[in-house]
Amino acid sequence: MLLDSARNSDIQGLSCHGSQRIHATLFSVLKTLFRSRSRRNKVSSKTLDDDVEGQVLLPGCALPPAPCIFCGASKENGFDVVWENDRYTVFTDINPSAQHHLQIIPKRHIESVKSLRQADAAMVREMIEIGHRVLDDMDVPPNLRRLGFHIPPYISVPHLHMHVQALPYRSFLRRLKYPIVYGRKGQEKGFSWFADAEQAARILEKDVRVGIMPC
Repeated sequence: MLLDSARNSDIQGLSCHGSQRIHATLFSVLKTLFRSRSRRNKVSSKTLDDDVEGQVLLPGCALPPAPCIFCGASKENGFDVVWENDRYTVFTDINPSAQHHLQIIPKRHIESVKSLRQADAAMVREMIEIGHRVLDDMDVPPNLRRLGFHIPPYISVPHLHMHVQALPYRSFLRRLKYPIVYGRKGQEKGFSWFADAEQAARILEKDVRVGIMPC
C-alpha cells in the first residue's frame, strides 16, 4: 500500500512537472508570435510620419501619448479598408491567421479591451454587429466565425482592435493564439489571453473588467 502511494505521488509529480513544461513552451511560442507581429507593425508604421505633429489622425481619434499606427488607419496610409463610418474602421489584417481575417477599431484611441468599463459594453456590441455585417457580405457561415480581443500583455498594437475571422485557421500555431475558454460558477470566461467578443460584452455589462484570469 505504501509503495503504491509513493508511486502515485511520483506519477503526479511528473505529470505536474510535464504540465508546467508544456505551459511554459506554449507561452514561449505565443510570445515569439506576438513579438514577430509587433516587429512587422513597427516596419509598417514607417509609412506614417514619425513626428507626432505630422501624424495623420482620423476624425474623433484622440491623440495618444505616442504615435499609434491604428490611429492613422486609412487607405491613404496603406490600409486595406473594407468598411468605415464616422466611428469605426474595418480593414484586413496585415498577417492573417485565418481564411479571412479583419480588424475592427474605434477611431477614438482606446488602448485595449482591458481599458474598457461597463459604459463601453454598448460600443463592443456595436463592433460585434459590424463584424457580423461584414462577414455576412462575405457569405461566411455563422459556425465558421470568430470575433474577439487579445488581452494585454498579449497585444501587438496598443489600440483597441477586435479580430473578425472566418475559419479555418492557417495553422495549428495560429489557432493557439485565439483560444476561447468558457467560465465556471457564474463567470463568463476562463483563464485565457483571448476573449470572445460576446464574452467581453457580457463581462463589461456585469461591471467587471476583462482580464486574462477568469472573470
